[in-house]
Amino acid sequence: MNKITFAALGLSLTAITAPGFAAPITLAVTVRDFCSSAFTAAASCSNHVDFDNSGIESVSDAVKATLGADGKPVFNASPSSVFSTAANFDQWFRDTPGINQAISSSLTLSETLPGIYEFQSAAYFPIDGLGFGNQGNAHNYHFTMELHSSFTYRAGQTFSFTGDDDVWAFIDNQRVVDLGGIHGAASQSVNLDTLGLVDGQSYNFDFFFAERHLTESNLRIQTSIDFGNRVPEPATLALVGLALLGAAGARRKR
Repeated sequence: MNKITFAALGLSLTAITAPGFAAPITLAVTVRDFCSSAFTAAASCSNHVDFDNSGIESVSDAVKATLGADGKPVFNASPSSVFSTAANFDQWFRDTPGINQAISSSLTLSETLPGIYEFQSAAYFPIDGLGFGNQGNAHNYHFTMELHSSFTYRAGQTFSFTGDDDVWAFIDNQRVVDLGGIHGAASQSVNLDTLGLVDGQSYNFDFFFAERHLTESNLRIQTSIDFGNRVPEPATLALVGLALLGAAGARRKR
């Protein structure tokens, strides 16, 4: 009986993970849709001035270096015309009826090299046709995305990002990526060895992204961080279920 059971499990586990590569990392994210001023009446929503802004400018220090008590970025004094007020910024990553709609989604990072996980899209539009809709555009452009995860620090880990528009990443509540403003694809990297982290200790990772312009939406993440709170892949759950059913069937036959 034991041999049959383990054989069934072994076959399923072989199918779950491709040889030589770790399973993809799928992380839960929250995307919030915002209205364009030309379509507010039809969509029953109010336009948000920060998402109709036509200015182009890269801005550093638009948010403070430390996350707020609620785990959200804290707005600095308005550094440029592509930001309006702290009250308006507070709506970017908080549910605000009539201003935004929150949509649950996910982001999957695949192992492209041993120990290196990557997500890359030159057309990152996760809510096309959802929320307030595309509002007459080819894509649903006006949105924010936030991701909250955790990881165990190991020496040598890195995190790199390329994309547009605003991006802020925080490790242990401290800002490590600062790419504020409305701009084309820009890049920034952080070597975690420079952050004073303790090897083997767990830390929070918080990521915030905004798409505010009607042109392109690039998002590329490349990291050696192995995030802990993955969303189980549906195929993996199905295969595990089949393995358990096979084991149960073998026991009944015995």
